[in-house]
Amino acid sequence: MIRTKPAPHLLNVLGPEFPGYAQKILYTSTKQNGDKVAVSGFVIEPSVKWDGPGPTPTVAFAPGTRGQADACAPSRGVGLAGQFDPASGALGLNYEIPMYQAAAAQGMRVVVTDYIGLGTPGVHTYLNRIEQAHALIDAARAALNVSQAPEGAPVGFFGYSQGGGAAASAAELVARYGSELNVVGTYAGAPPAHPTQVLQAVDGGNIMAVLGYAINSFIESDPDRTKPVFDRVLNARGQAFLEDTKHSCLADAALRWAGTETSALTKSGLSLYDVAMRDPEVHAIFDAHRVGNNAPISAPIRVAISVNDDVIPHGQAVQMAADMCAAGGAVQLVSIQQPSILPGSGGNHVVPYLTDAVSALGYIADRFLGKPAPNTCTR
Repeated sequence: MIRTKPAPHLLNVLGPEFPGYAQKILYTSTKQNGDKVAVSGFVIEPSVKWDGPGPTPTVAFAPGTRGQADACAPSRGVGLAGQFDPASGALGLNYEIPMYQAAAAQGMRVVVTDYIGLGTPGVHTYLNRIEQAHALIDAARAALNVSQAPEGAPVGFFGYSQGGGAAASAAELVARYGSELNVVGTYAGAPPAHPTQVLQAVDGGNIMAVLGYAINSFIESDPDRTKPVFDRVLNARGQAFLEDTKHSCLADAALRWAGTETSALTKSGLSLYDVAMRDPEVHAIFDAHRVGNNAPISAPIRVAISVNDDVIPHGQAVQMAADMCAAGGAVQLVSIQQPSILPGSGGNHVVPYLTDAVSALGYIADRFLGKPAPNTCTR
């Protein structure tokens, strides 16, 4: 832990400590190359007493996609609600704060990471499975530290979309990177577990900007190997796309890039997915951040995704669950039967998060209560 400071939030409507007392935190994590780095976030200490067994449990939340500008960081802005940067036009919205408050209202401690490079120096390493996992695991450590929680206090990982991938990756890596933590379960909603398949799904859609975030991230993490590859692949407009998205949040980037097809950004005129299928170097860069087949998970996980998700392909999340099952994990796979809503709009990605939210948080609460975890794996 580097430092903390009080952080009043918008839902303190019944007083400064209900449903929890929030603090912004700055803590240390580890980059892919082993370098130490400062990461920001916030902790909500619940005012409601945990009525389950044992000490207050901690839910480490991995946020869904916010963007790549510092203004996008969940801990930024008044009341933890978001921030607008007039210089860049970046508009960050902390749209998941009701979920955080719901957990605190049930007596669970909440910690939310901003991830590496979001709100702190450097480029946010979006979809970097190692750095996102490290940021989440270290956020859990920081929350336990700042609250002076007893040794062995239970921890759960929770995330949807980008956060689902981060939570799943943390579940894979915690046995090696955070072995002292008592992780009892993970919720990974709509995880982008196979970046190459996600690349194909979002091409030309409303949130095309996420491809810029991912490529900028890969260049940031390994510039000597990765930058020459994308310099070779992308044309001038593609390079402008990277520079613009680097300073954007999801909402404002959508105004400029929604509907853009990657074939307009490559020198070959091929889609970036087609380039990846033909170019082993490009494919390897994306595939290095695949989640689910890296290490056995050490605690149960719930993987949930809509069969009609129009941003994160259903099949690649199913494959992640199958990979975790094959490695001996206890996995509950939930294919949400959400009717299709305006295909291509992103609604088929967002709405299932809302409809599954109670069950998702309930899954984590049940792990804290010591209930047997559902397991859909077939051995």
